[in-house]
Amino acid sequence: MTSKLYHAAALATKSLGVGSAPQDNIIDCVQLHAGLSIAAAWIPIGGLDVATLTANILTMYARINKFLGISFNENIMKSIGSSLTASLTSNITLTGIATVFKWFPGIGTITGGIVMGATVYATTISAAWIYLTAIANWAKEGKGSSNNLESCIEDVIVQNKKQINDIIQNKEATYSA
Repeated sequence: MTSKLYHAAALATKSLGVGSAPQDNIIDCVQLHAGLSIAAAWIPIGGLDVATLTANILTMYARINKFLGISFNENIMKSIGSSLTASLTSNITLTGIATVFKWFPGIGTITGGIVMGATVYATTISAAWIYLTAIANWAKEGKGSSNNLESCIEDVIVQNKKQINDIIQNKEATYSA
């Protein structure tokens, strides 16, 4: 796990005034969901793998919110998840290619699982970093509406493209090694 993710978790807990105890829970949660994303990548049915990955990331966000004492309804979480997912389109493209490989039994499933595993692991880690950084910014701005959080997410993505790419590249290399 990158030091950037630890820093983002610490910043989010500090910004919300919930103490440092949830920080370890958040990191454990992200590690669990990154691992689950790899498992989901090996689902041999194209489409079901992507649906499972989406549910995994949304569940991770909900769990992070619980650790931080934030409550949003399901529709807002889906909207937030959609904005994050849209921002990680390069990885989604690779996921789509991996899904196509899975249409060919045997070697296609193996190739698709390997390509998708590295991609979704990195995507899950970077999505958590984006979300935690946005929550810290949202808290600093006075915890307005969920629309403000969506705006904070978009700002984090626009202002930190290099850092996000570094996290993704680092995680893909870690997974591949």
